[in-house]
Amino acid sequence: MKLLLNTESLVPPLTGVGNYTLNLLRELQGLAAIEQIDCFTGSALVAATEVLAASRDEVAGAGPRAGGETPGARLRKLVRGLPLAYRAHTVLRNARFRLLTHARQDLLYHEPNFILKDYEGPCVTTIHDLSFVHFPHLHPPERVARLSRELPRTLSRADFVITDSEVVRRELIDQFGVPAERVRAIYLGADERFFPRTAEQTQAVLARHGLRHGRYVAFVGTIEPRKGVDRLLAAWMQVPVSLRRACPLVIAGASGWRNDELMANIQALQASGEIRYLRFVSAADLPFLYAGAAAFVYPSLYEGFGLPVLEAMASGTPVICTAGTSMAEFAGGAAMLFEANDVAGLATNLHELLEHELLRQRLIFQGVEQARLFSWSRCARETLEVYSRVT
Repeated sequence: MKLLLNTESLVPPLTGVGNYTLNLLRELQGLAAIEQIDCFTGSALVAATEVLAASRDEVAGAGPRAGGETPGARLRKLVRGLPLAYRAHTVLRNARFRLLTHARQDLLYHEPNFILKDYEGPCVTTIHDLSFVHFPHLHPPERVARLSRELPRTLSRADFVITDSEVVRRELIDQFGVPAERVRAIYLGADERFFPRTAEQTQAVLARHGLRHGRYVAFVGTIEPRKGVDRLLAAWMQVPVSLRRACPLVIAGASGWRNDELMANIQALQASGEIRYLRFVSAADLPFLYAGAAAFVYPSLYEGFGLPVLEAMASGTPVICTAGTSMAEFAGGAAMLFEANDVAGLATNLHELLEHELLRQRLIFQGVEQARLFSWSRCARETLEVYSRVT
């Protein structure tokens, strides 16, 4: 089987789509059934081995993560925010793709980033989430317009559609009329770098961030309304002050979309010492941040999957996340749940988890066991099954 994979998203710092693309490519490269993988980088068709070699820092976990942003990434964001720049960028990349693949219709094209490019051969797409449908005001207007315009066309053209969870699969079936037999949920995986660590093993990394093992609650993600950070802050202030001072809330992540008020609240609460905002945590440090936390809380309103929850579970950290989401779906009872708008319920969960060691130990054990069910190798094998259905 010969594969064409779009790897435009492999530009540091990796987004969720970039992380998915990189790990999938790495695992597919090792499958005997895959004879060849050509990667579209945005400007050229390159062999998978070259793309993986160029991305070795990200594979090793040395590149930015947890919302870290390089100067180059900030410049790209600024340029794409200019009028018509986003559309012009997309048009140019698509034209380059057509030129390079015109004589390569024998390949199976997998688009890991929603919208299919023009291609006459067999094609598969991965639709990670429909947050632009549910929360359009939390995305750049140009992106919402493009996805709204192009997604129906992509869904009709694709030979098969992959989603990250059953939640999103059902949305595509119910809201877009995708035939159930033509869409499959394939869960993501936790990298092998995420596993339980002792206080001695985390000490050096945590000390650089002014943290102590088991003496903080962690949140990792973009600071924006969809992630539920406002609810987390409100709930945190309902936790007894003695606990807040003994075990502060640590927030790691870049500033996101339309969050001026949220960022101002975080800055104000830092003065009390009951909240720490780290902004940037490298991918190399991230496993230690998870493993050293007394608890990990991810109150996102909506996720296609919610990889930080799985990574925290694999790291031996008890997790609190939102009920009725894809996170609750794959957690399988190994996490404490609260309803999205129930701030008091989230506060109660935080209080109980910090006060009751037996509860913590039970969730740690269950979380590690549940996380073992999910891996990038499993994701790649199941993705190969989809490829086999369309070739």
